Amino acid sequence: MKIAIAQIDMRLGDIDAICARIEDQAALAHEQGARLLCTPVPLFSGAAPGPIVESANFLHDLIAGLSGMAMRLAQLDIAALVPAFVAHQGAYMLEVFLLKDGNVSPLRTLLAIRREQAGDDDLWTPPVFDVDGVRCAITFDVERAGELLPPGCDLMIYFQAGSLDVSRVETSAVAAVQDGHFRPVAVKRSLWLACVAPVGGFDGAIYAGGSFVMDDCGRVVAASPCFEEDLLVQDVQRGTTVPCIEDHELPHFDRSEWLWDGLRVGLVDAATACGCSRAALVLDGSLPSSLAATLCVDAFGPRNVVGLFVARSGMRTPAQDAAERERAERVRDLVASLHIRLVERTEPDCAALLDRDESRIAVPGDDAAVRRASAHLAQLFLDDIAHAEHALPVSSLTKTDYALAPEGAGGSLPGQIAPFGDVYLTALEFVARMRNRAGAAVPAALVSLRAVKSYLDGIIRRAAALEASRPYYAVRVAEALGTLEPSQIDAALEAHIDRDLPLDDLPLAATRADAAALLLMLVRRGEAARRALPLVPAVSARSFGERAWPVDLAWSDLGRHGADPLDLAGLARAAIERAESRGEALSARVRGEIMGLVGSLLGITPEQLEAMSTEEGRQQLGGQLPQLEDQVQRALHDLFEGGSADGEEGSNPFAGPAARGFSFFSQN
Repeated sequence: MKIAIAQIDMRLGDIDAICARIEDQAALAHEQGARLLCTPVPLFSGAAPGPIVESANFLHDLIAGLSGMAMRLAQLDIAALVPAFVAHQGAYMLEVFLLKDGNVSPLRTLLAIRREQAGDDDLWTPPVFDVDGVRCAITFDVERAGELLPPGCDLMIYFQAGSLDVSRVETSAVAAVQDGHFRPVAVKRSLWLACVAPVGGFDGAIYAGGSFVMDDCGRVVAASPCFEEDLLVQDVQRGTTVPCIEDHELPHFDRSEWLWDGLRVGLVDAATACGCSRAALVLDGSLPSSLAATLCVDAFGPRNVVGLFVARSGMRTPAQDAAERERAERVRDLVASLHIRLVERTEPDCAALLDRDESRIAVPGDDAAVRRASAHLAQLFLDDIAHAEHALPVSSLTKTDYALAPEGAGGSLPGQIAPFGDVYLTALEFVARMRNRAGAAVPAALVSLRAVKSYLDGIIRRAAALEASRPYYAVRVAEALGTLEPSQIDAALEAHIDRDLPLDDLPLAATRADAAALLLMLVRRGEAARRALPLVPAVSARSFGERAWPVDLAWSDLGRHGADPLDLAGLARAAIERAESRGEALSARVRGEIMGLVGSLLGITPEQLEAMSTEEGRQQLGGQLPQLEDQVQRALHDLFEGGSADGEEGSNPFAGPAARGFSFFSQN
C-alpha cells in the first residue's frame, strides 16, 4: 500500500481553497499509485483550539467541505486523512476525519462512542483502520501511542500538532531522527512510521516541515524537505528491505538555522494573509533592525523591501552629533549591502513640540514623553510608506524588548509583525553570524557583544525612564541592571518566561537576587503594553502570547527569602500529621485510663504499673518486684475466685468482684 503525505502551506481556515488544494494533491498522489493521502493538522482550524472552533457554523462548513471532497476523492479511488480541532460535548478535541468511499467518518469520535457502549473508558488507545490489508493506527503522541497500540498494526501515522520550538529538537521532524527521536518506537514495535509534519505559519505558530516515512527497522526510507511544500509518496512493505536515506544524508538540526528559516516562512505567510508581498521597516543602525532587514530580503527579495531612516533632531553636543552621523552611516552601509531602497525622513524637535525644558533632557530620547512622540512620528512615517508601497510593516523588537520595556520601545516599535518578538536579544548575535556565513549581510561591527550591550543599555534606559514618577525605582533599575551582562539578563528572563521558574530558581538568584526581582517586576508591569505590540511568531517553549498574566495584577515574585516552598501537598501532609497526632494523643489517654482502672483493680498505683512495663522501671523497683508480683497474684485470685479458698463463690467468675463492689463490671 502506498501512502502519500501532502506537506502543504495554505491560509488558515480557507476551507474551499484548502479542499481544492487537497484534491489536487490527491490527483497527483493517485497518479503515483497512492491509496491513502494524509494532510497536516493546522490547515483548517490552526495549531491550537480557539473561539473559532466553538462556532457551530464553522464546524458545519468544515463538514460540508469535507463531504464534497470525499465524493470527488471516491472517483479517484483514494482515501484521505484530514485532522482538525473541533468542539465536541463542551470540550476541544483533535479529530481525524477519514474520507473513504464518498463518506466522512470522524475516527476519534466514532471510537469514543463505541468504547462508551462497550463500557471501556480508555480514551488514549489510537484509532485503527485498514487500507488494502495494511492495518494503520493514528496518533498525535508517538511515545504514548507506542505503549498503547493494539497488536497487529503495520503502520503508525503520526500527525505533528506541536509547532516549532527551537529549544526542542523533536519539533523539527526528520531533522530530529539523528538525535535519537522516533526510531526507538518503530524498532521496538516493529512497525512502519509515517510522520505528517506541517510547514508554514498558522496564527503565529511556525512549522518546519520535514515529513518522513520510516520502516520497521528504524531507517528513513523517504523524507520531504524542511521549510518547503512537498508531496511525499512511499510504498509500505512489511518484512521487505527497501532503499533508505543514510543518516549522514538526513538534515541535521541547527538551532540558528531552523530559527532563521522558520521566521522567514512565518513572515511570508503573515504577509500573504494581509495580501502583501513586500515589507517596510524602520532602520536605526542597531543589530535587531539590521538583521530584520536581512530577514525581509530573504523572505521577499531585495526589490520588495523598503527601509526607513528617521534622522533625529535636537543634537546639543558634538558627541551626540557624531553618534547620529555614525548611526546614519551604518544604515546606509546596510542598505548598500542588501540592495534595498532607503527612504529618509527627519523628525521635528519632539522636545520643542511637547514644550519640554531642554536643560533637563540629558540625552535625546531619555524623556519618556519625548521618546513616545518620536516613536509615534516614526509610526506615521512607516504607515505612510507601507500604504504607498502596499507593504507589510515589520518591527525589529526582540523578546527582551517585550519583556523589559514594551511601553518604551523606540524607533523599532512601528510595525504589524515582530519576527524577533519571541527571540531574546543575545540569540540574535549567533543568528547574525550564521546568516553572514551565507553571504555578508549584517555589518561586522553589529555582530558583536559590544553591539548587543549597546542595544540592551537602550532598553534599560527606557525601562528606567518609565519610572520617572518613582525616582527610587528609576535609579535602582539603572544601577542594578546596568551592571549585568546581556547573557545574564536574557538567561534570567528565559528561565522565568519560557520555563516558568520562580525567582529563587533563576540563574541570577544566588548572586544578584535584587536584580532578578527587578527583572520580574518589569516583566509584570509591561503586561498591558505588550498586548498593544505587533504580532509575534512563536518559536520558543512559551511566547508572551501564551503567557498572559492579568493586566491589573499587583503581585510580583520577590522570592521566599530562604523559606521552604509551600505547596498543596505540604498542606495535605500537615493535615494528615495533625490527625495522626490527635489519634496518638487519644490512644495515650485511653491507655492511661485503662492502666489506672487495672491498677485500681489490682491494688497497684499507676506509677508502679508503668514502671513494671519497661526494663528500666523493673530495675528501679529492684527488691519490690517480687512483692508486687505476689500482690498481683492475690488480686487476680480474689477477682476471679470470688475471694473464697474453698470455691463456694467460684462457680461464677464475676460473682466475686460484683459482690465486693466493683461498680465497673456491675454496670457494664
